[in-house]
Amino acid sequence: MNKVIKKAAEFLKKNDCFCFLCHKRLDGDTFGAALSLHYACSYMGKKSYVRTYKGEKLEKFSFLFSKEMNLDFVVENYVTVDVADYKLLEEEFFNFNFSLCIDHHEINRIKADLKCIDIKRAATCEIVYLILKELKIKITKNIADCLYLGIVTDTGSFKYQNVSATTHKIAAKLIEKGADFHKISTLAFSRKTKKRLKLEKEVISNLEYYFDDRVVVVFITPDIIERANATREDCNSVSYIAASFEDAFFAITAIQEEDGFKISVRSKGEYDSSLFCKKYGGGGHKKAAGCTIKGDRKFVLESILKTLKECFGF
Repeated sequence: MNKVIKKAAEFLKKNDCFCFLCHKRLDGDTFGAALSLHYACSYMGKKSYVRTYKGEKLEKFSFLFSKEMNLDFVVENYVTVDVADYKLLEEEFFNFNFSLCIDHHEINRIKADLKCIDIKRAATCEIVYLILKELKIKITKNIADCLYLGIVTDTGSFKYQNVSATTHKIAAKLIEKGADFHKISTLAFSRKTKKRLKLEKEVISNLEYYFDDRVVVVFITPDIIERANATREDCNSVSYIAASFEDAFFAITAIQEEDGFKISVRSKGEYDSSLFCKKYGGGGHKKAAGCTIKGDRKFVLESILKTLKECFGF
């Protein structure tokens, strides 16, 4: 892996005019990794900007922007950051061949001249930290904040099984460099709006249990979102609610979209979430993965239960 890190660092050093692409349903890891690379490019005197899916924002982390990005240049190198599949990008990038792909997902379908992927890392921001270290980039407070955001959110505040000793060491280094760990963690996990709390109440009341409580499923439909006066963005990161049920080996959160449901899967023990999601063209990690299942609620539920029976013997 060290060779790939060096190649990625060398690529960033030799080239210019970058666009760092984040995935659909913006989260802390894709955003933090892309933004830290942007700041690193500025440090090296290079032009770059961060492009999110259709302009998605993480409003509560807007303080991570030190200034507006300069878009007055022609992009020469498109780089995907924490993007595992073309379906997570805007249509103009479907089947695009990128200059560089940086990711930590086990299944990555992106085509790129150089792929810097390490599935042992708990967050893509860990990989970016190593790239910046190879470049001998000064880790400013801005960069430290961005990288810490990605690590703390993608590890569920360091509680997921893919967290390693190295994850903690990198986080400690970022705190030493000025990362405001208290502010970032508080905003990510402790501060919630009234509509978000109402949405969580709706989710809890709609939990469904199957296979002697070994599986818990919740469907988040437009009427649930409307009752909570919430938005689609408020639905981000609600999968922890179903996953908190201690008896379930599988926790499945299904959020309705135009032609089906976005599925988030969390698993315990030896059960593999990514194996479930592969059946539907998705992927992810062993304990956390995602996919999309097309169809109405009845069809999707029947499909989920059938797959659990066939693949895991429930």
